[in-house]
Amino acid sequence: MKDSFTLIIVHLLLVIFLFSCTSDNKKQSLRLNQFEGLWQTDGNILLYEQWILKADSSLEGKSFSINGRDTVLSEKMRLVFYRDTLNYYANISDQNYGREIAFKLVSASNRKWVFENPVHDYPNRIIYHFENDSSMTARIENIRGNKAKEFHFIKIRP
Repeated sequence: MKDSFTLIIVHLLLVIFLFSCTSDNKKQSLRLNQFEGLWQTDGNILLYEQWILKADSSLEGKSFSINGRDTVLSEKMRLVFYRDTLNYYANISDQNYGREIAFKLVSASNRKWVFENPVHDYPNRIIYHFENDSSMTARIENIRGNKAKEFHFIKIRP
């Protein structure tokens, strides 16, 4: 009886270990460090995004502009694994009653990340496309792919 109880415990621990390795492998396969750093748009509108990689494999970000000597925060963002799925959380202070809105990762390749929330009014989709390690495009749109706004960023600081 004692041996079968020990065997059950060992099996449970093995299943938990294998599941956690799968989650860690999934996290590692998604190269979140691509986001890390300070990014600046290269167009007529000067915007910045800054992403910081956290110890728990999440990322915290903020989008801002500089008006003279004042920094104007426009959005706080997070990339967080929740229930083994990567989610993009956006919080724009003057929208959605100050609540954070979640967008689920629906596809990811080596350089392109697509997050969606079909019930949010606009945007429904957020896309990050990394042309290389120092150049990315951020795009917001609705699910049909129209009403798009696109911003091209250059990494100015790792």
